Amino acid sequence: MSADRTLVVGWLSDLAAELVVDELDRRDVEKRLAAAPALDAEGFAVEILSLMRIIAESVDAPSGFDRFTAPATLDIPTGDAFTILLAVGLSVAAVKVDWPSRPLARTARSRIAAAGESGLAAVSRMGGEGTALHAWLSNIVSVSVRVVSEIAANAVPVVRVATKLSLPSTVLAYQLYGNAARAEGLVEIAGSATPLLMPASFEALAN
Repeated sequence: MSADRTLVVGWLSDLAAELVVDELDRRDVEKRLAAAPALDAEGFAVEILSLMRIIAESVDAPSGFDRFTAPATLDIPTGDAFTILLAVGLSVAAVKVDWPSRPLARTARSRIAAAGESGLAAVSRMGGEGTALHAWLSNIVSVSVRVVSEIAANAVPVVRVATKLSLPSTVLAYQLYGNAARAEGLVEIAGSATPLLMPASFEALAN
């Protein structure tokens, strides 16, 4: 990849700092990222793809999956590198997440498919030298889409909850599920920024 290595490494470094929880893994990723710019073109490409996979495997929640967004750039090679890495990151991360609802899993599947299509288009611009990468990326995207589709099929649907008053999430969790401890999940599904006073209308897991 003839991308701006500083931008690519910086992006992966930010992702690793936020998503890689294991201390040993984080130190290993940081060490390898620091050394990556000195590699030849092929070695750099292989290394950053490997590091993106490690970072993505650290994801275990929808919030971590949502953290994968590619930086904007006018540099086409760097933009293509971001696009390819994003497709890898989303594909790997999605199958590590325990998706709490059917809509969230379906949204994730759509993101993977769209990112995969863009990533494969970027690889195609590499010509013959991208043949192996195209086959590899196509495989992980298709597997991820299939796995997340199965998760979505078996995930809990959501329902619309309407109340006359804005109530605390703990109260609503107890009323809906008989368990106030599920308040955190209720807030996450509803996308509420104020757990002490939930909206009068929001989405929640059906059970």
